[in-house]
Amino acid sequence: MKYLIAIADGCADQSILCGQTPLQYAHTPCLNRLAAHGQVGRANFIPVGCPAGSQTALLTLLGAPASACHGGRAALEAHALGIPLDADTSALRCNLVSLDGDRLIAHDGSGVTQVESDALLLTLQQELGDARHTFHAGRTYRALLVRRGFDHPGGTAPDILLGTSLRQHLPNDADLQRLFFAARDILTAHPVNQARRAQGLPPVNGVWFWGGGRLPNLPNFTTLTGLSGGAVGGVALIQGIARATGLHWLEVPGANGSLSTNWEGKAFAAFDALTRGGLDFVLLHVEAPDEAGHSGNLPHKVASIEYFDQRLLAPLTGWLDESKTDYRLLVLSDHPTPLSLRRHTADPVPWLLYDSRCTAQTNYCYDESHVAACPVLPGAQLLNLLLERKLTP
Repeated sequence: MKYLIAIADGCADQSILCGQTPLQYAHTPCLNRLAAHGQVGRANFIPVGCPAGSQTALLTLLGAPASACHGGRAALEAHALGIPLDADTSALRCNLVSLDGDRLIAHDGSGVTQVESDALLLTLQQELGDARHTFHAGRTYRALLVRRGFDHPGGTAPDILLGTSLRQHLPNDADLQRLFFAARDILTAHPVNQARRAQGLPPVNGVWFWGGGRLPNLPNFTTLTGLSGGAVGGVALIQGIARATGLHWLEVPGANGSLSTNWEGKAFAAFDALTRGGLDFVLLHVEAPDEAGHSGNLPHKVASIEYFDQRLLAPLTGWLDESKTDYRLLVLSDHPTPLSLRRHTADPVPWLLYDSRCTAQTNYCYDESHVAACPVLPGAQLLNLLLERKLTP
């Protein structure tokens, strides 16, 4: 038996399309087929007191204690990128952001490209980097700052601060305040932003430091389950969690956190790892629905759900069926990212469990409305549900 978890990050939402959510509105023939022969329900992957987000949700799903969900996101991303951290160094997420004066208008760099991001980070390192500060480019707007001799977690997650004055939310750390204002001056005058303004694009004229902390001690997936596992995704956080939990990272050219990610490549990497590669389990993660939710982009959110269905799940399940591989597939949204709010929430999300050995017709549907009356399972129980193991009371 092979096991898969496919996560459409942030795809859960509210009813905004003639009484339908984006998940209901989207054309999802593969999900409809799987639900019609599977189980559905809802779960909450954000324990009380933990921040709503992918780090919390994925660590909860993979059996980590709630204490591991507080802070350390940047350390996990540094771990993914091979950036060493010792007892005297700490990492902070350094989002490239768009500002109107002090007001945050985009936490994700307003569609900043990789080439633009690399150029901006190179200049920040040249101008502000020294023996105690190192700026590292990540994937598009997701950069990192590594500091030696400092240990402050930074500010609030920026998606929560959209529309507010960042000056009023600066972390109580004189060094980070200095870097915030210096970076704003440097980036405002940068040739990248001169070119963006000429094209009518918002400038990427600020940075925001957050997500600091030490690398959490996470349970090893194989020790926890007795299974060999892998993971595929397009953002450093997922890669960092995979490496920290002992999941083999499946590298896919063109995999990123946007709508343009290599959907089919991710699907094939999972299929190949489970069949020719001999792994027992694969975690697949796509970021695009979450990015669309943060930007308030309804067409992109619907498209990301349809791509998830038609370009990832459909070929993957088709290949597995053709190869006569028995498998159990858990599909879920780790947390909602409502278009109306443009940030994560801690509300329950729908899940779908499909077993290729079962042929019974259930006629279930996978969306928020059809699971609204289902009891809310703790997210920590879903892995055991997938693996057909006893659920804890």
